[in-house]
Amino acid sequence: MQDMENDIGYLPQLESREEYIDHLEGYGESAPARNLVKTYMLETASKNHTTPDLTSLFPSRVHLQRLDDTLYVVKDYQQDENIVGLLEELDERHPVIYTTMKSEASNKWIREVVDQNPWLDRLWLSSPILFELWKHVQRTAVPNRYVRLGFDHEALNENISEHENEEDEPEDTIEQGDGDSVQGFTEHRKSRATITDRLSILNTKLEKLIELYDPLNSIVQLQMPSTGRGGHLLRYDGRATNRSDSFLDHRAKIKLVLKYYRNLTERVEERLWFEAKQFSNDQYTIYGAPVTITFGEQLSTATFNKFVDLGFRRRTSRLRIGGYITSHGPTKVHITAIDRHLWQPLLLEITSKQLLGVLPQGTCGNTIHRLITNVQRKVDPKIKVWLGSEAYTSDISESMGAST
Repeated sequence: MQDMENDIGYLPQLESREEYIDHLEGYGESAPARNLVKTYMLETASKNHTTPDLTSLFPSRVHLQRLDDTLYVVKDYQQDENIVGLLEELDERHPVIYTTMKSEASNKWIREVVDQNPWLDRLWLSSPILFELWKHVQRTAVPNRYVRLGFDHEALNENISEHENEEDEPEDTIEQGDGDSVQGFTEHRKSRATITDRLSILNTKLEKLIELYDPLNSIVQLQMPSTGRGGHLLRYDGRATNRSDSFLDHRAKIKLVLKYYRNLTERVEERLWFEAKQFSNDQYTIYGAPVTITFGEQLSTATFNKFVDLGFRRRTSRLRIGGYITSHGPTKVHITAIDRHLWQPLLLEITSKQLLGVLPQGTCGNTIHRLITNVQRKVDPKIKVWLGSEAYTSDISESMGAST
């Protein structure tokens, strides 16, 4: 049993934060054989929501054992009460889970306890967010440091199955595929690539490459350099891997990302939330704005239908949005929708040219990041996003600048 536990990468039972930090830093007899620390950044809810205590947010199979005010040991009753990781409240809205389990095991565990859990969601680091973090690296890292970026866009095709649409890229690399589906070997657009080079080179080449090849607009990975050797690999779905020689440096980078992300999400909510306020007996003022995602190219009817089907009719969709779909033509639908994170309502209109969304007050701003991330990966890499009259990229830049 012990050999199996070591193979999976469970954590040992220790007594304090200090002992676990030493363990993850690689000190002491209990230290792992440099198992990579994987971090999963999660979203709960804004202060406008009343949520259960953190220990009650997870399914019954999960037990949180408190170590101190903000750190918990995470045990799983379905895995013989082994310690699958640590949970830390770096931010009351964004807890994180650290684990040394192998990627296959930890990714599966997160899918089981988070993806079907209405109280929790992943962080969604959309391509514009990762690009702004890339600009942060440009400002703060020395030119001779190596930086890694990953890109991924697989265009929807009428022959893509639900399984193919939801498949994650490999944990440590983005493999090049041949673009053929098994059924009938039908080719479709599929672009996956990684670039690792010195910052001084990427500073002058990256934006030109993106202009030359549309799929490179869909950034899904960024490895931020550490203060020492290596770096911290961030992924679009809130996963991060510590590839540095310091867990504490990794934790500091995660804390920085959460600070940026929360500031942006609250800014999105403040701008978008619709609310009617009465100022006289029969008169109201409407506050709020829609989110508009404009496609770079008009969608074909087949692509439009596949997007609506895989994105909003399937319960397994990464969008986690469902509801009543009303067709108003071959390429126009209205959706009276529910976000499966917090079960909050929203209204959507989708055409072959754009997606328009309205968020009532209380709907999590994380929904917007999730929607943008997955539309850019699977529908169109060159989307333009507007929050009311303001560009999404402008809000990202201003909110991250305000957090510095």
